[in-house]
Amino acid sequence: MSLVYNIAIYFYGRAIALAAVLKPKAKDWIRGRENWRTNLSKLPLKQGKRIWLHAASLGEMEQGVPVLRKLKETLPDHQFIISFFSPSGYHNFKERDLADTILYMPLDTPQNAADFVSLLQPDLALFIKYEIWPNHLKALSKSGVKTMLAPAVFRDSQIYFKPYGGFFRKALKQFDAILVQDQMSHDLLDKIGVKSSVCGDSRFDQALQVKSLAYAIEELPNWINQQLCLIAGSSWPKEEELLKDLLARQRTLKVIVAPHEVAADNIQRIEGLFKEFGVSRFSTKNWDPDHRVLIIDNIGQLKKLYRYADLAFIGGGFGVSVHSTVEPAVYEIPIAFGPKHQKFIETREMLELGLAHEIENLHDLEGFIDDYHLEAKRLRFKPKMKSYLKAKIGASEKISQTVLSFLNHD
Repeated sequence: MSLVYNIAIYFYGRAIALAAVLKPKAKDWIRGRENWRTNLSKLPLKQGKRIWLHAASLGEMEQGVPVLRKLKETLPDHQFIISFFSPSGYHNFKERDLADTILYMPLDTPQNAADFVSLLQPDLALFIKYEIWPNHLKALSKSGVKTMLAPAVFRDSQIYFKPYGGFFRKALKQFDAILVQDQMSHDLLDKIGVKSSVCGDSRFDQALQVKSLAYAIEELPNWINQQLCLIAGSSWPKEEELLKDLLARQRTLKVIVAPHEVAADNIQRIEGLFKEFGVSRFSTKNWDPDHRVLIIDNIGQLKKLYRYADLAFIGGGFGVSVHSTVEPAVYEIPIAFGPKHQKFIETREMLELGLAHEIENLHDLEGFIDDYHLEAKRLRFKPKMKSYLKAKIGASEKISQTVLSFLNHD
């Protein structure tokens, strides 16, 4: 099976190289890994121990940030290396001061993995959520490096739990510690003989940290002007089309649209879609109070802007999967999203507790607005969400303590 995997990885790399001819993101993926051995050999000499955190992309690394912050406070003399698999994480990660070096992880071939571990010389490697790369884990194990996977989440549809998943189950068993987000993941691993412990989801810690930071945009309350305000977070065309129809029915509603894709052509498309309602761009700061739509045309604002909204409609739920519902939840506002939400534990929990609404059509979306149109009802909602959040915090502390226990035993 390892031979099949290595062949598949080789052709995956070749496919990205071919795609790079036409696709900018694929080209960035290739260019970011050029001369990685030379670049890695130029890392500063080790001060203290070297801790390596790896995530696929920006969203996953958000779960690593509160852990990294705690470790930096406790271990100021240690080196912290962050790696990403995707260009989106590498380019858009904002907490760059937390890392001594940020780089790309090379493709998971046996030689790449052996060279990467040899040059990096980490004392501990923390892989976040889904990042399970057999060749890198094997190289780390051979070098005696402690490895962790956290905060991980598993579903019974994954290959680890299939009769033909033996090779990947073996990879899981290479980890020295696996900390999972929920009891269901723990029980699934237990059935295949893989030990784990439940830590929760550090995204809640990170989102609450973001909420605690000072952030004020004086123009925004003036633009909202005490009208009901809905924010569409990481929206896609389906959510935007529904919002267009909603605005035609809800005459006093203000909508902040933070699209998943902020490329110039997509922003222009959205402007055209909402033109009849009046549209302002966030970057101009010259917002017409008579405009009913404000487009967020840059990255990094969304998770802070939720504090200004009364309601949140999260994108992605009509595509592959809904985007983060944790970021709006910490502001204790009602949340809605499309039907593709099964990938995340918190969406299921929020629906069961009446903290979120599933939207399939305009009727559902308008019902969501009507349910929370009155401020009194939104105020009654807040204590329920606050109680839910209280039970979700603390994962980053559990993960960082496990890291420290490994480092102290060396």
